[in-house]
Amino acid sequence: MGLWTLVTDPRTFFDRRQDDYSLVGPALVVSAHALLALLTTVVLLRSVGDVITGIEAEQIVYAAGSQRISAPRQIVLALWGTGVLYFVLWVVVSLVTYLVSRYYDGTGSFRRVLAFVGWTLVPTLVPMLATSVVMIALFLDAPTFESEAAVEQWARANVVGNPVRVALQALRPLFTLWMVYLWVLAAEYSRELTRRQALVCVALPGAIAGLNALGNLAGLAAQALGLV
Repeated sequence: MGLWTLVTDPRTFFDRRQDDYSLVGPALVVSAHALLALLTTVVLLRSVGDVITGIEAEQIVYAAGSQRISAPRQIVLALWGTGVLYFVLWVVVSLVTYLVSRYYDGTGSFRRVLAFVGWTLVPTLVPMLATSVVMIALFLDAPTFESEAAVEQWARANVVGNPVRVALQALRPLFTLWMVYLWVLAAEYSRELTRRQALVCVALPGAIAGLNALGNLAGLAAQALGLV
């Protein structure tokens, strides 16, 4: 039973893994996010690292999101931070789910919760992979930069407003909602809860993820209107 079952029939996916506590698969899913961030970092720095080292490079957009950063060191930190963030997300959502479910006397170990929640990060791999491919393609095709101003001008014209990148960012909330839905199922099956109880268990991280998605959409809207 592979990832296709998780996509087409997630309830069956989790139901058949009730006795499978292996963290190898979930860890690979989460690690893939970090590896994509690392790969994008390498390509980006190979393209502009010599020019922006030690200087300001305003409004270069990092691959995993739409935030803007103001120095080359922050480019690396932002990309690496994005990779680390998924590991933090994995552990925090698992921990919150496990602790809240104790109120309902849920059964099932923390290890099973951790394993199930790890699988729920599969949806976020889709927009991250696509965005990384776009960013890598853009920077591999970038010209040779001679100055900071050239980097900024090129980034504004080819990265910030790139229609494919913007479209992927606009679609990201849909994948976030998909992930949150899988959190509910992960809580339900890993701790043997009712659907309502599972919803309560993931309500806090789900609300934060939803607000973050709305914030990204608001940022894109403001960018399109020229407000930022």
